[in-house]
Amino acid sequence: MLPCAFLLVFFVLPTAYLFSASVLISDGMIPQDDPTLDNFRLLLGRPLYQWAILRTFVIGAAVGGLVVLLSYPVAYFLVRTTSRWKGLLIAVSLSPLLASVIVRTYGWYVILNQDGALNSLLLWAGAIEQPLRMLPSSTAIVLGLAHALLPYGVLSIMTSLNAVNPALERASMSLGATRWRTFLNVTLPLTLPGIAGGFILAFSIAISAYATPAILGGPATETMATLIRNFMLGLLDWGLGSAMGVILLTSSLVLLLLSSLLTGRARTS
Repeated sequence: MLPCAFLLVFFVLPTAYLFSASVLISDGMIPQDDPTLDNFRLLLGRPLYQWAILRTFVIGAAVGGLVVLLSYPVAYFLVRTTSRWKGLLIAVSLSPLLASVIVRTYGWYVILNQDGALNSLLLWAGAIEQPLRMLPSSTAIVLGLAHALLPYGVLSIMTSLNAVNPALERASMSLGATRWRTFLNVTLPLTLPGIAGGFILAFSIAISAYATPAILGGPATETMATLIRNFMLGLLDWGLGSAMGVILLTSSLVLLLLSSLLTGRARTS
């Protein structure tokens, strides 16, 4: 009973209020009485907002793919290693979770800005003659979010790898398969649920992230989260902000549902 009440108070009611506010036109933070779909027509009809919506999901997909690509070898090493430092290595791989996302994002800002560490290193090495402009950009947002979400991918894939019986890999190699073919035909298919879980988790967090796009992005790299903030606090238009929140919520739920269905179908095939 208590969990149901908790969900009702802190999830169902705020979500219902979000949906109700999205169909009202705000005039100086005061919602008007007549429900209308004008907020959605405005957001889905203007190229500026269309590109922001598309950019949000492209960044989310890129972050999910990069997290899976980087976390798989780390997770594989941590599961298969027999080093006595295994516990310490796992702690180090998960250590980014100890710092706030704002601190980690400002770390990337220090590295990528025109006077930052990366440009200084490239200039010192003679690889470039002028500092590169890497901020603001969608690439910087992807890098910052992938770094912040990497531990989630490692944990998800480690869970799947721990469920794979090493005897299956040994049996494959004893029958003449190379280590690489064993990985492709045995290990990788058995860990697809962990890969899908890591991707979905990173994707869902990335598309709703605000701090990293706000710090590493700019007016030309607006995402749905930064637009919601600008609507709510900049323009004081709660109707537009709520409508963008509804678009973010419903589209992400649809995409996550499709991903779950495809993952379940691939698992049973």
